Amino acid sequence: MMATDSKFRVVIAVTETTPVSPLWHAAMQVLEESPAELVALFVEDDRWRLAASLPFTREFSRIGGTEVDFTRQRAEQISREVVARVHQVIRRLAADAELTPNFEVSRESDRVRIKEIVGSSQNVLVAPSCISNWPIYAMLSKLECRILLVEACEESERSPGY
Repeated sequence: MMATDSKFRVVIAVTETTPVSPLWHAAMQVLEESPAELVALFVEDDRWRLAASLPFTREFSRIGGTEVDFTRQRAEQISREVVARVHQVIRRLAADAELTPNFEVSRESDRVRIKEIVGSSQNVLVAPSCISNWPIYAMLSKLECRILLVEACEESERSPGY
């Protein structure tokens, strides 16, 4: 967390498929206006886990091209790997900017936790514009915080962009 006397927080909402860089730069512009606590929130898409629970969900191995069951355990493994890569990107960007943001992970369905992180009307949520298509956006838009939607093209693969 940033050590400031600020009364507000800038929250960067990152998803599995959103490039981090455009969101980071938008958050840095907000922080130029006034010092604030910076939080990077990784929002896990619940649809990803749902796919793993469906019968007959298959995955093709990149090594050898064999088809295997896409299980809940595999979904969890992929999710952990993506979270770790995003966290690494955030740490690198933060080090370059000499900041120490909080890094939080929350499932899209954990609306209470997301509401706690995003917080009050003084806060700014920096999110990819694609999140406006997610069911959680209805809840986010009811919060009193300022929402800054950033055009961030989704990656073709489920990995963070730079």
